[in-house]
Amino acid sequence: MRFFKLSFLGVFLTVLLACTDSPQQADPNFIPKNTHKTFSQNNSPVVVVDEAHNNFLTASGRYSPFVQVLESDGYTVRPNSSRFSLATLHDADLLVIANALDRNRKDWNPPFTEALNNEEVLSIKKWVLEGGALLLIADHAPFPRVIENLAREFGFEFSNGHVGNAMFRARDKTLAEHPITSKTRQLEQNFYPATAAPEMPEITMQPNRIEQVKTFGGSAFKTPPEATSLLNLGEGAVSIVPDVPFQVNADTARVPVQGWSQGAVLEVGKGRIAVFAEGMMFSSQLDTKTGKTFGLASKGAEQNEEFLLNVMGWLAGAI
Repeated sequence: MRFFKLSFLGVFLTVLLACTDSPQQADPNFIPKNTHKTFSQNNSPVVVVDEAHNNFLTASGRYSPFVQVLESDGYTVRPNSSRFSLATLHDADLLVIANALDRNRKDWNPPFTEALNNEEVLSIKKWVLEGGALLLIADHAPFPRVIENLAREFGFEFSNGHVGNAMFRARDKTLAEHPITSKTRQLEQNFYPATAAPEMPEITMQPNRIEQVKTFGGSAFKTPPEATSLLNLGEGAVSIVPDVPFQVNADTARVPVQGWSQGAVLEVGKGRIAVFAEGMMFSSQLDTKTGKTFGLASKGAEQNEEFLLNVMGWLAGAI
């Protein structure tokens, strides 16, 4: 048992060391596989990617492959550099907040405070209730802690820890049955931003059943009863919860998270929310120390890109 703990610890230390000195950068050679646009220039949803809260993942940085995938499907992607309010969210159809931080950190030492103030949280909630769509991503510790107030406002409870790489499969039901995983996207479908004139574009269907999704560590969360968990952690899953992020040893607390989620969706009011506990699954990143790429181009993650497009399609109302 002691050997298992030490081996398990070694795997985590390798991953955590990579995060602490930030060798990750966007994969400069990444090219999306998607070649069929769901949206045209006339009905393109506006996706706003947060860059105002010291985000580790930004549209111009480590999440540029994420942006490439969205643009391949016809979305209009814009960075956000302002604190959130109803005014700043007015022209957004979808909002992405990925790995926000409480400040521009040079270390990972506690205490950690909220990245978003209460006024911003209430503005986002009101915007969603009135029809907005939110994609919230909080990776391993300390990222869940700093968006805790926003997550809990919608009923999601994170473990502020580290979960190992996971594979979610339809055949064992760790990948849930849902329109996101089992239906088809409508191409050139009837989505109209507020400023677009109503037209009736031709509708075609693209088969895209998702059988497998891979995540690369991250955290875990409990969902509210009305949410649907898409990525269900299986038997033996644990969250390692250090007092100080990345400072892990054999005695660090471990929380069983079997049955917890790494990805879930929720309809609330007139809007929709998708919450994920891992960020690299939706990007392609290069480790500058090893030369290896992780994320969308990884073995086992062949359907992650299509899964991302389906999540965004669901948020936009195309699914």
